[in-house]
Amino acid sequence: MKYFDGTNRSNEHRSIMSTRGIEFLQKWVEDNVPPYSKSDPTLAAKLAEQVTADAIKAGIRPEEISEEVGSMLTTMLEVLDQRDTQ
Repeated sequence: MKYFDGTNRSNEHRSIMSTRGIEFLQKWVEDNVPPYSKSDPTLAAKLAEQVTADAIKAGIRPEEISEEVGSMLTTMLEVLDQRDTQ
């Protein structure tokens, strides 16, 4: 929906919401994924479940994160893979 000032509020709102989701995810990873983690699909699935549950508890819809990163499981696999190679 366009407003009189020419902005598209729904896109602005979506951008703010997804930024909030990404900031939550980044902080969550720092706080919850040990730096020595190995790339493990079972661990990635548990982390994906936990970050989703924690996001909901924090009042963040999982879609706010997935709009930017896609699948939470894939994201956790990538995080673990990056930590495994560091």
